[in-house]
Amino acid sequence: MLTQMSEQRRGRGSSTFLHIRCSRCLHVVDWTALARVLFLVAGAAALQAAEPAKKVDKSPKTDSTYESDPGKYVAEPSRNQEERVRKPARPSERSFLENLNAAGLKSVMAEMPEGTWHEFVMMPLRDGVKLATDIFLPASGDGPWPTVLLRTQYSRWDSRGFRSMGDEPCVLVLQNVRGKYGSEGAGTFDSLSFDSDINDGHDTLDWIAKQKWSNGKVGMWGPSGHGIAPSNAMWSLNPHLTVIDVNVTGDNAYLHWTFSNGARRFLYSWLSQRGLETGKGEWPRPTTRPFDDKAYYNFIKKKAPEVKTYYRMKAGWFDLFSEAALDHFAVLAPGGRAFAQVGPGGHGKIGGDLEFKARNRLSAEAMKSSRGLKECLAGEPQDAGSCLAYYLMGDTKDPAAPGNVWMTTDRWPVEHTPTSYYMQLDGSLTLQVATEEEACLSYDYDPEDPVPSLGGNYDVSDPKRLQIGPLDQRPLKDRKDILRFATAPLAEPVGITGKVWVELHVSSDAPDTMFTAKLVDVYPDGYEAVIRESAMLARYHRGLAQPARLKNGEIYKLAMDCWSTALVFNKGHRIAVHISSSSDPAYEVHPNTYEQVPSIAEAKVARNTVHMSADHSSKLILPVVAKETYTGVDR
Repeated sequence: MLTQMSEQRRGRGSSTFLHIRCSRCLHVVDWTALARVLFLVAGAAALQAAEPAKKVDKSPKTDSTYESDPGKYVAEPSRNQEERVRKPARPSERSFLENLNAAGLKSVMAEMPEGTWHEFVMMPLRDGVKLATDIFLPASGDGPWPTVLLRTQYSRWDSRGFRSMGDEPCVLVLQNVRGKYGSEGAGTFDSLSFDSDINDGHDTLDWIAKQKWSNGKVGMWGPSGHGIAPSNAMWSLNPHLTVIDVNVTGDNAYLHWTFSNGARRFLYSWLSQRGLETGKGEWPRPTTRPFDDKAYYNFIKKKAPEVKTYYRMKAGWFDLFSEAALDHFAVLAPGGRAFAQVGPGGHGKIGGDLEFKARNRLSAEAMKSSRGLKECLAGEPQDAGSCLAYYLMGDTKDPAAPGNVWMTTDRWPVEHTPTSYYMQLDGSLTLQVATEEEACLSYDYDPEDPVPSLGGNYDVSDPKRLQIGPLDQRPLKDRKDILRFATAPLAEPVGITGKVWVELHVSSDAPDTMFTAKLVDVYPDGYEAVIRESAMLARYHRGLAQPARLKNGEIYKLAMDCWSTALVFNKGHRIAVHISSSSDPAYEVHPNTYEQVPSIAEAKVARNTVHMSADHSSKLILPVVAKETYTGVDR
């Protein structure tokens, strides 16, 4: 009876052998003669064993998917898409998967220590779905060992987490999530949500802990898409999840990845990685999805005190998912096991003319809270408490300007004063409320001529274009569909740290439309650096869970969450806010209709109005921090 199949390397440049251990003896076979055949057969068998999509369980559930007990499987029906029945793989598809796995295994084995053993299993979940799982065991010793786990919707052949362990022996487990790269379960989860990774992560951790080679300590890791599974597994409260080490990622598909105040983000098309049939420019539009954001925040707030997992996260102010790190740290910090670092970067290298250079370094004391895989799995992590290290941006053209320093805190948000800057009819931005009884500015928003996106955090950086970051907004200065408001040159620096809000009082002759807002730092030489950008569908004026049609002539208040930042506007700079109704491709171009329309030909031109009277004052709300909190930090 076959009880173990392993691949062992004898050294670089030497032959590789396949070890087949039976109940009575160990056979050694030349890898080059047999391994490819065996892996092709194994891959084909795995695919043939894949179950067809299960029918959605329509039994009553709790009001919020976040209230589900991790110990019970919750079927998650797909929304906004038809239930698809999995079709048998065509020969060409099987060949692609088999070839991918063979090449992936070879590349991972080349990175592993000499003598590493490999096993492949289809790991069962509580609902019977089986996941493609590869296990890499140390060459010698009986264990038990800690485990480094990667669960992903991308190809699982990535050994970087293993490298973090250095010379410490451990088991590496690589697994694909439901419906990806040989794992079963396509169509058994909601493609618009990452919630399935809570229960599935819990099951995987339990399975690992039951293996003879496991010492019960598991660390999960991953950047970007790799980081979704560990970020969600943390909320399962599984006792075996010792640490997660992630960066530039988020756990909530709606809030951190695909929507901004109900407006579809450019990244929505990434959900094709989760099985959603989508593209970057498809119709019909608008894409809408009501969402109970309060349920999510209540969920993580409730779970956080019970989380015993060490949390390490790195993000950037211009990254796609920056707010996730802050949302997590805010609730996890009291537990003393959270470390987050937010720098001035993005999802890749940022563009623009500003180069942020820190004038200080993080202290050794602060870095004690940065506990990663090796510290937590191979030893006892330091009892250093929680720490958020964030980069306070500043004027990059004035060496004497305040800011451009690393700051630390053990809580989020930091102490600040919400300060309102009111939009005025003359385009100014002041600390005084408007006095006019009636004051407004209008523009025509034409979906066939959208404002082009220029910087911000909407995309993964393209090295050839560097299209994200604090780019100059002056190329858009002649557009008539952007309202610009700016303060007078500042007499003193203004430092902000925390969440930025834009509160608009709007009206429109369309039943639904979109509004966008940019926070801009205007330099004395005219450079207009975008710091934050956000958007919101007007239909959500009552909240993300309560969409409602607009009535012509009525005024509605929109509270637009622009996420967080940390910046000192230097003396002589101007604080500006730009309001419009499009930013393409950062946000889906809205056709100015309430119901979906099949093409741009049915889109309408909307007359959109921003009000700024005494009774309907539109404003920018900044989290202003005391000057003494950041002056002298670099000394």
